[in-house]
Formats: sequence, structure tokens, C-alpha cells
Amino acid sequence: MTLIKYSQSIIGNSSAGIREAPYYGIPTVNIGTRQENRSLTNGIINCSYNTIDIMNAILSSETLKVEKEIVFGEGNSCKLFYKALLTEMFWSTSKQKQFVDIINKNK
Repeated sequence: MTLIKYSQSIIGNSSAGIREAPYYGIPTVNIGTRQENRSLTNGIINCSYNTIDIMNAILSSETLKVEKEIVFGEGNSCKLFYKALLTEMFWSTSKQKQFVDIINKNK
């Protein structure tokens, strides 16, 4: 996270630009649709894969003022996880992944 903390911006299609960069107030140029339907903050500029769109987004990010945003928790995840470990429900919940075939479900 040190690299992000001292960056001017993040350019690409990584979730780090969507989740971690806002915490440090770093603008993100999010290229393409890989992060589609993820939560967005005012410091994220979405653009297509088109070279001109990417360049315009980068130029926009250079003057974008982004406030630090804490949108994914309050820094107490260790305590919350430990608290969950102490509950009976945690240990009795099935760990088997469940998949739903949405293609056949609509027939």
C-alpha cells in the first residue's frame, strides 16, 4: 500500500483503484468494464479502452481534487473477525460453496 499512498494516480482496471485508492485520496482512471458494478467514489474516472478516452481521463485526473474516503470499514476488522470467531454460529455454518446456475434457473 505504500506505493499507492505516494502515487499521483492509479491507471488501469484493478480493484486497488476502486477500493484502496479512495482511502488515500488518490484519483483513479478506471479503464474498461472489468470493475463494472463496483462501488464508485468521486475520485474514480471511468473510461473506455479507446486511447483518446484514456488520455483524456489521465489529463482529467491530474487536476482532480480527491478527499480521502473511508468507505469499506472503520479500521476495526481484526476485532470484528475475532468476535465472529468466538460465536457458535461461525463454527456451525457450512463452509461448502453454493453455486446457482442462472441459465437453467430461467427455463
